[in-house]
Amino acid sequence: MKTSKKIVIPGMSIDKNIRVGKVGDYIIKDNRGLVPVLLGVVQQARNMIDLIPYKNVYKPSKGDYVIGVVVSYAPNGWILDIGAYTKAFLSASEFVANRRFDPRRDELSKYLSIGDVVGVKISDVRRLGYFGATIKPSLDDKDKKMGKIKDYYMLKVTTTKLPRIIGKKGSMIKLIKQKIKGDLVIAQNGVILFKGSYEDHLLLKKIINLIAAKTFASGLTDTVADILGISLSKEEDSEIKSEENVENMRK
Repeated sequence: MKTSKKIVIPGMSIDKNIRVGKVGDYIIKDNRGLVPVLLGVVQQARNMIDLIPYKNVYKPSKGDYVIGVVVSYAPNGWILDIGAYTKAFLSASEFVANRRFDPRRDELSKYLSIGDVVGVKISDVRRLGYFGATIKPSLDDKDKKMGKIKDYYMLKVTTTKLPRIIGKKGSMIKLIKQKIKGDLVIAQNGVILFKGSYEDHLLLKKIINLIAAKTFASGLTDTVADILGISLSKEEDSEIKSEENVENMRK
């Protein structure tokens, strides 16, 4: 499979005569051909061309699992910073069972205070105002930490790094979990939660920082395996290297 990469800047023409069936979210077509709208690396593989931005503002989608920080109170809930271009709102009714929330007798700080860390799902993506958030899990949320988060180490990366940290079909994160034992949760706004030993936390931090710094480097999986002291089988090595060529491509 032929794969090519190059760094591009917004507004430059990639190639007027290039023929592809699909283009990614950050590439448009006009009379100049294919034009990127962000700074990043363009990848072409098979019948698709896509752009992996160096930096990107997180744009929540309904159903996203995110980690937020309580930054202020509203009359009937909390305002959360989720690292997006606007905040999220979590209703106090989520914490009060079997009755309506009454601000005259219910103290918000009894449940959550400024600075508390909360795991939520995006329930409403609004064009104006705040994103809606909920702590009520669905059947497929059993591994997610909903509500107030305590006793976890936290790391933060830009969301564009998450595909490389997770890997194609989860290959990179599976490799990491072979060596680093504990509860590891990745939120879609780039927050990584870890509960385990301090030594494993430091090792995880080293690995995550390496992947974030060398997102586009070839042979990254081998480097991570060496740091973790893991020997890849020939089958694993061949499969992972093949995956690395398309790991950051969006479907």
